[in-house]
Amino acid sequence: MRKDRLAQFRKRLIEKHRQLADEVGRTALYVKDQEDDSIKDLGDQANTAYTREFFFELGNGDRRILRDVVSALQKIDDGSFGNCERCGEAIGDKRLEALPFARHCIDCQRVIEQEERMAAG
Repeated sequence: MRKDRLAQFRKRLIEKHRQLADEVGRTALYVKDQEDDSIKDLGDQANTAYTREFFFELGNGDRRILRDVVSALQKIDDGSFGNCERCGEAIGDKRLEALPFARHCIDCQRVIEQEERMAAG
């Protein structure tokens, strides 16, 4: 991949990293602010527990994507950016444009998702 193209991807990934790190931090602060259940009635406690779980799940997705973004930045540094982790083939340009932190080519991603669906039931 050309250096100017890698530089564009690096810039996009760094911005995504900043955005996700901010979001994960905000979610953590919100959950921490909601931890005083001692003065609330049972309904408020249930609502707080639901909200905390909701934000925790959102945070899990953000943390997973953040991990993928960090991995993509490392791949740019080591020269393996744009290659599928499963088959080693190049990830399509359109896929990288849409998801610069994509770990797999579209064919392998489909197989992985199918395997996950089958494992889930």
